Amino acid sequence: MILIESIIKQAIEKDASDIHLINGLKPMLRIARALVEIKEIDPLDEATLYEIYDYIVKGNVEKNEEYMQKRRLDTSLVFENVRLRVNSSFADEAPIFTMRIIKDTLPAFEELGVPEVVRTMTRQPQGLMLVTGKTNSGKTTTLNSLIDDINQTQNKKILTLENPVEYRHQSKKSLIIQKEVGPGMDVPTFIDGVKNSLREDCDILVIRRN
Repeated sequence: MILIESIIKQAIEKDASDIHLINGLKPMLRIARALVEIKEIDPLDEATLYEIYDYIVKGNVEKNEEYMQKRRLDTSLVFENVRLRVNSSFADEAPIFTMRIIKDTLPAFEELGVPEVVRTMTRQPQGLMLVTGKTNSGKTTTLNSLIDDINQTQNKKILTLENPVEYRHQSKKSLIIQKEVGPGMDVPTFIDGVKNSLREDCDILVIRRN
């Protein structure tokens, strides 16, 4: 097993929420809000971080161009059916990575602590809803739990534009199409996705951007 796969596997086994990979340091896991290093792995060097970068990008030319031009990249990764949200940037001219492990189950709407009026709003024939908040406040979980609630209770066509896609929904009572936005992905930009959605006969358009 290559190094990055070993790191991800340990993170999953230890129920970590995030993985931090930084030049000169051992891999760090966030476990119950504490940062814990993986002691048995040597500190990462620049060459190893570029190998991890190659593993994540997988030869995608558009992603590589975006990373080199913008000096950052948001993407997703799948390892043994577990999805990870990956942010890569630079520090001291070396790649650094923050990986969020996406849980494969969503809380029910009742578990969110969100007022019932929010669920009522999803049943309106038209309108705009904004899900906002600070980092790690539960925006993505709340949004996807609302989508799941609609999926189970309403007969709608739901189109999502996401960067990256985190939770993968299966169509139930609703029809769900999820598109990942970015260079080399399903749609290059959010603007393109929104314009095309007008021709896709969707009842609900969800736009989620990190």
